[in-house]
Amino acid sequence: MSTPPATLPPWIARLRERAERIEASLNRRLSAAARSAEDEGGFLPNFCRGWVVFNAAIAAELLAVLVTLLMPRQILSASAGQDLLLVSVFVQWVALTGTAVLCLARKTLNRLPNIRALGAAFLLLLLNTFVVSELAIWLLWLLGQIKTARPDWYTDFHLLTLTVSAIANGLLLRYFLAKHELRQRVQSEARARMQALQSRIRPHFVFNTLNIIASLTRSDPKKAETAIEDMAELFRMMLSQDENLVPVKNEIDVANKYLALEQLRLDSRLQVQWDVGKFPRKAVMPVLTLQPLLENAIRHGIENLASGGTVEARLWENADRIHIRVINPLPPPRTRRNVPSPSEGLDTIRQRFRNQYGEAATLETEEREGQFIVNVVLPTRGDE
Repeated sequence: MSTPPATLPPWIARLRERAERIEASLNRRLSAAARSAEDEGGFLPNFCRGWVVFNAAIAAELLAVLVTLLMPRQILSASAGQDLLLVSVFVQWVALTGTAVLCLARKTLNRLPNIRALGAAFLLLLLNTFVVSELAIWLLWLLGQIKTARPDWYTDFHLLTLTVSAIANGLLLRYFLAKHELRQRVQSEARARMQALQSRIRPHFVFNTLNIIASLTRSDPKKAETAIEDMAELFRMMLSQDENLVPVKNEIDVANKYLALEQLRLDSRLQVQWDVGKFPRKAVMPVLTLQPLLENAIRHGIENLASGGTVEARLWENADRIHIRVINPLPPPRTRRNVPSPSEGLDTIRQRFRNQYGEAATLETEEREGQFIVNVVLPTRGDE
């Protein structure tokens, strides 16, 4: 990052320092979110943790009460209190050993695709239930509570325990998978929001604009004052929009303020052609949709052309869909060998659309005759 000229006013240096601190803070939060997502691994929680074991024991006890109420009387013929005690001991034994099995197997299971891990964990828990059930029968026989290790209810007992285990563990594992998918979506949305916030304050853009304003304070004070007002208004609009969806007009206003500052920086190298159609009053789009699309066009197109070029932006509504098309010229292919593709800068926007709309929104790119074209289609009301 280049240092500002020595002639910069002190307030510009202070603003630069504050922007650097904001950028560093955002980078730390993004890194922490990425590490947290990586640590979470697959959908199975850490069954070695005390709170997970405690929750398993509570769930097992509730299941024991239910089983006691539903169990056929020919299996246990003692009083209800003794039945509950015996069933509780057995179910807790199954639950705790199952927790231990998943604790030991979690790392291996989480390396598998979710569906395969779900099936493997399910089979492990059924096997654990069968083994514990068999050990319980042998223990009763060794203690003299039953006359043989193969009583009349042997088959019914295994069928009952395996059926209850299959239902309970199937529901539990499906819950873990659904919770994992929800957590992944929330984390993805959080990262997208953080990256969107980060894109609102681009230090290089800020510093370049401030340097230009500083140079204009002597040569053209009125133009410098207008630029400062535009910059303040742009940041106010960007940082005050906490909603996820905003009216189309708001996005156009932000884009216009941004382009005004970029035209100040690039001068005659940047030309913009707007074509904005009519939109219904309720038409909304995700906050900071247009500005990043235009920034991508300028960074990967106009800035790399000595003579500059024209960015074409068209917005229209058709069949309850918002259509956006942004076109920018590209430098010759031989000069782009070590330069990131312009489509790479759109991944965050595409992810935000996916989080907000699912498959109802699209962002497609193409290169044609030396131009880079971005086509976006969004639901008009944002509730699909």
